[in-house]
Amino acid sequence: MILFAIFIYATNLLDHVILSITHLFLEGSSEGKSVILFVVMGSMLLFYPFTGKLIARSFPKLSFESQKYLKITIIIMFITHLFGMFLEIWMRTEFGVSIFTTFVSFSEGASSTSITHSHVFKSVLGAFIEFLGINVPSQINTGVSLFQYFHPVTSAIFIAFPLVYLTGLVSLNQREDNYKIILTFGLTISLIGMLDGGLFSTPALLGLLILLSVYYMKKPFSPKYLTKPVIIILLLIILRVSLGLIGTNTEFHEITIIDPSENIYLNNYNVLSVENEGNKMIVKVHGDTSDKVLLHKLKEDLKSKCSGFFLSWNIYSWT
Repeated sequence: MILFAIFIYATNLLDHVILSITHLFLEGSSEGKSVILFVVMGSMLLFYPFTGKLIARSFPKLSFESQKYLKITIIIMFITHLFGMFLEIWMRTEFGVSIFTTFVSFSEGASSTSITHSHVFKSVLGAFIEFLGINVPSQINTGVSLFQYFHPVTSAIFIAFPLVYLTGLVSLNQREDNYKIILTFGLTISLIGMLDGGLFSTPALLGLLILLSVYYMKKPFSPKYLTKPVIIILLLIILRVSLGLIGTNTEFHEITIIDPSENIYLNNYNVLSVENEGNKMIVKVHGDTSDKVLLHKLKEDLKSKCSGFFLSWNIYSWT
């Protein structure tokens, strides 16, 4: 699996095929997440037999019961997601904008983030990759431009990610092979969700569903053991939709432009009002344009003309 990941990264031969498969549960628009999927899952399957024994020998007085460590893994992941959401809210509070906004940074390529699809921790990984001088294909967005707005507290991911990885490895102890494979897949996509997307992303929700299902599962198998995991995930999905509905403004889109230059012209937009407030330009445009269309259009029109911008939500127009 690791060699296959290297092959995907080094060539473009299977990009379309791999993306058409992994997009269903990774939400990836490039091969970046697919590479991480095969590397992390492959490494866990490779290192587990050695790591489990090594940890047991190093800490002979400790209990390494699999269910206990699976529970610890789930708790660490959940706390990490909540911390990422807190950072999203904190950053918007610092700028004096609504938490129900999508932020786009332009400092090193356009990168976006929101409380419902967060790239906070992805930006830390991107900055670390850049620091190491590793060349990343242009089609893979590392989110590095967001790093300056969350540094240095986002570095906590360098503690959380290895912890989840290691406790996840221990949670594979004394399990049947089929459960080990299922759990390894769940752990891998959960780790991807921690880095890219946050709690409400598809990989995070699917990964959490798998981890909870394994945690609550007993022998002999019965569908009733899946009741609690499914309810938890449904509640998170309802919360995600509720946040979108609460934050929706159907009357107009509010665009808060940070550090605007003097040559910003929005003649192609149905502008309702323009205000200047310190280092911010607050523009209200008619709400008849789709969020998705408006977001992509603003990325092109505001590039090199500001540090970034916040865009309010209209969940009904996102198509």
